[in-house]
Amino acid sequence: MNNQLRYLRNLFHDILNDYGQVYIVVKHSENTVIGMRGFSDEEKKKGLILVFNRRNYKNLVWTEDGSIQATLGFGSGNRSEKCYLYTDDIVSVFSPDAKIKFDRWDVLEQGNPAMESRSASKSGGASLRNEKIVSLDRFKKSKG
Repeated sequence: MNNQLRYLRNLFHDILNDYGQVYIVVKHSENTVIGMRGFSDEEKKKGLILVFNRRNYKNLVWTEDGSIQATLGFGSGNRSEKCYLYTDDIVSVFSPDAKIKFDRWDVLEQGNPAMESRSASKSGGASLRNEKIVSLDRFKKSKG
């Protein structure tokens, strides 16, 4: 689990540094705080996608357990909200620009039906992904 959190943190910072923007999917729980704003009713069901870029956050700290503390800007006025993203509520880190997504299967396997709908394994993406896999078993090593 510690390796997974380290990979998640490193990927987050690498994407942010290389592409300038990274997204985090967070599920609702009593442990995660999104400032005074909180979660809307729809976000409580489906989760919340937070965008981190170079201008909309301050005081970003990853705790030892993998949780995130930061002050994030929301809305067109970039209104500051103090946020705490509990480690078990962080579902995914992704970047459309980098074409990368890191899903936490341990979180998806906990049985949250709203988050499962976003999972590739539940949406048929796994069968599509398996069709694109080419087995290397039939290839021999070339000597030379």
